Parts: sequence; structure tokens; C-alpha cells
Amino acid sequence: VLLGKESSTRSLRLELPHFTLIGATTRAGLLSAPLRDRFGIISKLEFYKKEELTKIVLRSAKVLSVPIEEDGAKSIAMRSRGTPRLANRLLRRIRDFADVKYEGVITKDVAEESLDLLNVDKLGLDQNDRAYLTAIVDKYSGGPVGLETLAVSLGEDSGTVEDMIEPYLLLQGLIDRTKRGRVATESAYRHLGLVQ
Repeated sequence: VLLGKESSTRSLRLELPHFTLIGATTRAGLLSAPLRDRFGIISKLEFYKKEELTKIVLRSAKVLSVPIEEDGAKSIAMRSRGTPRLANRLLRRIRDFADVKYEGVITKDVAEESLDLLNVDKLGLDQNDRAYLTAIVDKYSGGPVGLETLAVSLGEDSGTVEDMIEPYLLLQGLIDRTKRGRVATESAYRHLGLVQ
């Protein structure tokens, strides 16, 4: 460990027991090469498949004592972007909806209606995602449009747009990042119900 500044810098050696360090980031490119090279194993985590997420939703429902049918769990899994944390969050919101409006049982119809009320569509896009796509299509004729310009039109910080909205849209093939800016793909037009 280095202590002090400039000419008064001195090093202090600490004796530590052996340990394993596990790191995780969504921005591996921002790590310096020497730091990245010190990790013995580097791997990329993949999104969960719908079948795996369905099992996770069913298990979480059991833990929460929420009656759920398998088709209801599948509906939640389909709109969860391959992410258990999101699936569990949606399960809790749908549970609340089922408790208030129905008899507490999450069926496919209850899940679908709840997800529609939560503005989560069939691809798992929420209102922010759709606002992003709509802005590119309506305000900027499908693009290209720069990140900063797009962020301002959405009332968001460019970092938020780049880190929270764009990754899933890119993964789903709804946008392209080009040298000139962001462009809505044909899939985006179809998803929004528009003809290009």
C-alpha cells in the first residue's frame, strides 16, 4: 500500500492470508489491462433462458407463499429480460395485483393483465425503453441521432441511457450504434407497430 503524496510517498507491506477475489462489472473495457490480467479466470455471464426463469419464478412464489400456475410463471419469465432480479420484482408486483383484484392466484391471465398495467410489453420493454425507441423514430426519423441529443430529448443523463436503456435494446436488435449515432432497426419499427 502506498502512503503519502509525491516525494513523501512510502510503501507499507501488509501481510494478508491467501484469499480469492471475485470481481464483476458490466464495463470490463474500463478496467486497465494490468488489473484485468490479474484475474485468473475471465468469463461472461449469459442471460437466463425462459425455462430457467420459469423455475426461478415458481420457486420464489413458493418461498413467498404465492399461489401461481405454471403458465403465470411463464408469462412473468417471458417479460423478465433474462434476469432473475427483474422476474422476482415483477412477481411481487403481480402478487399485489392478484391479491387486490383477484383471489390471490397468479394465472396466465392475471400475470398478463398485471404486466400490461405495469407497462411491461411482450419483449420485456418498459415505458423508458419504448420512449427511447419512439424518440428515435418520431423525433429523429429513425436516426442516426447522437447519444447526448437523444438523452436530452428523453430528459435523462447520457450515462443512464447508455447503461440502463441501450444494452437490452441492442441485445434484442431494436437499435444499432453507428459512428453517426443511434438508429432504430426494422425490428424496432415492427415492435412499435409502425411500418418503415
